[in-house]
Amino acid sequence: MKNLLEKWGSQFGAADARPLVDGVWRCTLGDDTYILKRRSNRTRALEEYDLLRWLSDHDQPVSLLLRTEEGVPWAEYQGSFYVFYPYLHGTPGDEVVLQNRSWAEVAGISLARLHQTLANYENQDGFPVFDLFHEVSTYAWPVVQSYASEKLHRRLHDLGETISTQLVNPYEALPRQLIHRDFHPGNLVFQDERLVGILDFDRVRIGIRLFDLCYLSTAVLSSIFSDLNRREEWPGFLLDLIRGYGTVMPLEKTEGYVFLYIAYLIQLLFVAYQLDAGDTKGADLNLGILFWIFDQQEHLQPLIDKAVTTS
Repeated sequence: MKNLLEKWGSQFGAADARPLVDGVWRCTLGDDTYILKRRSNRTRALEEYDLLRWLSDHDQPVSLLLRTEEGVPWAEYQGSFYVFYPYLHGTPGDEVVLQNRSWAEVAGISLARLHQTLANYENQDGFPVFDLFHEVSTYAWPVVQSYASEKLHRRLHDLGETISTQLVNPYEALPRQLIHRDFHPGNLVFQDERLVGILDFDRVRIGIRLFDLCYLSTAVLSSIFSDLNRREEWPGFLLDLIRGYGTVMPLEKTEGYVFLYIAYLIQLLFVAYQLDAGDTKGADLNLGILFWIFDQQEHLQPLIDKAVTTS
């Protein structure tokens, strides 16, 4: 680790590096804190570096990747690639959301402003396309069916019928642009109910812009789902989130119409990921969340339509 960190300067060789999760370390040097992350290749690291500079120049609260002593924003070490950037201090969003929902509007506004900036980014051609519907239909749906069809056959059949009859045509008309694709509470940093940091831009792709909004809403639901009282507060959080987004970047009526269907696809994708990782407990939780939302559709859809229209 010392040899790796010294690629950003000899002084970093003395940093105290502690692992956070797989491929991520928190590095402390005196009063300063940094994050070291493993990346898949140098091309992705360079794209991330250029994008973060653009976002910073356009007043987005991001932390810039540091250049090594060789002048590049990545370090190659023992066959892997790494990036290094200053830690953003504040309260992680996954802690804030457990306290209250007052930050929902702030998060919605911040996401809309991020989307506005991403939509104007000049170097979009190098980013891959992420087709959520294709990913679910060719990968996630078969995996989930194989796992749960015996005990949830009727429910999966009803869900599949609903998605295939209601989503296919509207999906093609949804606005597409660069999206964050990992916009969950843990990647947001707050201070005094102000968003002061957005993290992890290594998964940016071209996709439907609605993905980020639905992803954030389902991530929040997942964090409170085991608490029955907090679960019942989620529709209010969802509407505040949509209204906040709409004050900056109004959603189209079609986006409001398919909002819940995109949430279903996201949940199916998470279930498949967890099954492939051998996490059946996590898969069962996300199946429970999926069908809880599905059961609430008749109640939620008019509220979402109204929130989209009024914003």
